[in-house]
Amino acid sequence: MADLPVAKSGASALDVARQAARAAADIMLAAYKLPVEKKTKSRGNFLTKTDLECEKAALAILAAEYPDVPVLAEETSASVGDWRSGLLWVVDPIDGTANFARGIPTFAFNIALCLDGEPLLGLTLQPVTGDEFVGVLGDGLSVNGEPTPVSRAETMAECLTGFGLGYQYDRSKLILGLLADIWPGLQMMQNVGSAAIALAYTASGRFDLYVHSFLGPWDVAAGLAQVRAAGGLALDRAGGHATIFSEGLVAGAPGPVREFVAATKDRPWR
Repeated sequence: MADLPVAKSGASALDVARQAARAAADIMLAAYKLPVEKKTKSRGNFLTKTDLECEKAALAILAAEYPDVPVLAEETSASVGDWRSGLLWVVDPIDGTANFARGIPTFAFNIALCLDGEPLLGLTLQPVTGDEFVGVLGDGLSVNGEPTPVSRAETMAECLTGFGLGYQYDRSKLILGLLADIWPGLQMMQNVGSAAIALAYTASGRFDLYVHSFLGPWDVAAGLAQVRAAGGLALDRAGGHATIFSEGLVAGAPGPVREFVAATKDRPWR
């Protein structure tokens, strides 16, 4: 089991992550399906008042319980100094804001505790369904408290494959072309509009494989912990070990991940 630091109150890191997640989930559910005013950060990338409220609530809990551990949160990331070494909380207050703003239930709160860029604990909470995905390195993955392994798929041909595009549109066009070319070698492809949920689904075997071309640390940190805790594999675009600094990744059942990396060798999305 990963050696996780205890909170100021004596609570475990997982208990604190759950407290932050549930505080944010309550805020999301209170605002869900109400009229939403959103600010456009970039094409297709939105910010709502609820994002900021969720982040504020989560950060207050983390500051009280772990005052000496910095937090990298999506909406306030510019205020964080050196976050590439030591302990670090990584928070995405709403992953899937575009879905949330349209009343689509595929959005989540994402939180991870990392050491030197390696996630030790990752929790994803999907408020509308109530599904909670928790991965702790050395202690496995649980979904709603039940131990859950990664998919047993052995080949790409068996794979229900999730994919994401991000907000770099030249790169997105490249991965769409790549997926079109290898499409006959996959069973099915889905884009749920939330990397956090897609990675949680991948860790728990709901997806067999997941590919994304452009991610931030808050998108990927919890999912990396979950996939690896569940016995899966997560590699970067070049086929190396994926960390929270990796912009793109391939994750899921080990065999299909390796097959995908080999099949896309030297392709321009990499």
